[in-house]
Amino acid sequence: MLGTWEVSPGREGHRGARTRVTIGIAFGGMVLAACSSTVSGSGSPAPGEVAAYRSELSASAAAAVRAEGVELCRESMSSMVVMVRGYNAFVDRLNATHSYPAVGDLDEKARASLIAGADQIRPKITETAPRDVATPARTFLETTARLENAIRRQQRTELNPVAGQWTRDKQRLLEACAAYTPLPAASSATPRSQAPNRPPGTSAPVPTTAGR
Repeated sequence: MLGTWEVSPGREGHRGARTRVTIGIAFGGMVLAACSSTVSGSGSPAPGEVAAYRSELSASAAAAVRAEGVELCRESMSSMVVMVRGYNAFVDRLNATHSYPAVGDLDEKARASLIAGADQIRPKITETAPRDVATPARTFLETTARLENAIRRQQRTELNPVAGQWTRDKQRLLEACAAYTPLPAASSATPRSQAPNRPPGTSAPVPTTAGR
């Protein structure tokens, strides 16, 4: 805001007044010019920036899904080794004795290894885990439960079909996991099947290895 002043009479006074008024008008013009200036630009990101951002989000989401697949496969393969080891120890003794009471506590140990392995795998099957490994993992856990139940009920003739399906489901999961992590050695995760009943006085057949 411009100030007021008194103009003294005389020629010099009028000249001074004109000078002051001129300065005041010039200053006011500068204020108006500053207020009327505009900011250029629309404030919106360029199309290329939007595409790059979406690409980064997509890549990040894909990496997160793959990481879940890797974690599921690692846990599955680690648990399989323990599960198969416990089952093979049990079935080897059952093949030799053809009697559940004669296997001692190996049947209970086999069941415990199956239950523990399933409990380790199950939390890794999340809603966001890749379907190509989550689906065979769920199937493998279902077959694991049936195998554990067959051992708990001390089944013999029914054991081989269940164990055979368990082996096939295990292999399908391993094949799916091949895209996420290296597979374990075949001997460390290959279940053996129960030998059929043998007549008294005959030699025990050699246990066969279930299909990989």
